[in-house]
Amino acid sequence: MSAADARERFATATLRHLGAPLADGVELRHVSAADWHATIDPLWTGTLDRPGHDLSPLFSPEQAAASRDLDAIIGDRLEHRLLLVAGGETIGGYWGQQETFGRYYMTVSMFRPEWRGRGLYKALLARVTAAVADAGFRELYSRHRADNNAILVPKLRAGWVIAAFEITPRWGLTVHLRRYLVDAIALVHEHRVDGARVEELRARGLRLP
Repeated sequence: MSAADARERFATATLRHLGAPLADGVELRHVSAADWHATIDPLWTGTLDRPGHDLSPLFSPEQAAASRDLDAIIGDRLEHRLLLVAGGETIGGYWGQQETFGRYYMTVSMFRPEWRGRGLYKALLARVTAAVADAGFRELYSRHRADNNAILVPKLRAGWVIAAFEITPRWGLTVHLRRYLVDAIALVHEHRVDGARVEELRARGLRLP
């Protein structure tokens, strides 16, 4: 297997699961990073109920430039940049990207307030999960404000688990979630929580005391 194989597998999985409309009249439009930010950044700013702190004024120009240089080293990650379009109007957006160790980070999911509560996020979550699994990732990861029940509840119902809590400078208290795509790793997570699954994990080859 090679990097080219991984990219081809990712592209095939994306077309299979994120190519068709999300719902009746709701199109998934794949765009470049620049077009995504140009469309979503103003929409995001205008629809956040509880916006986080903008930390950019705290960094000197040199610090900001150094951060951009470090980001550039990472290279061309696999990612999804989607606009959700209905009747020619952008009603939301999604961005997810590759991380290391077979992890996929669901970075941003947002909808205009009038389009929330219609099951669109649940449908998007199922599609993204299928595409990521087919592409060969081991797990999905996301983090959310601790009071963001509109996102936390659907994910927990879809088999995601709480992995950590964190206090972040921008958002305050956040919840880290995982969705393991390898069932054996999900069992190890359960074992780490309460010590269960010992015999089953031993039978699968994991050396446990």
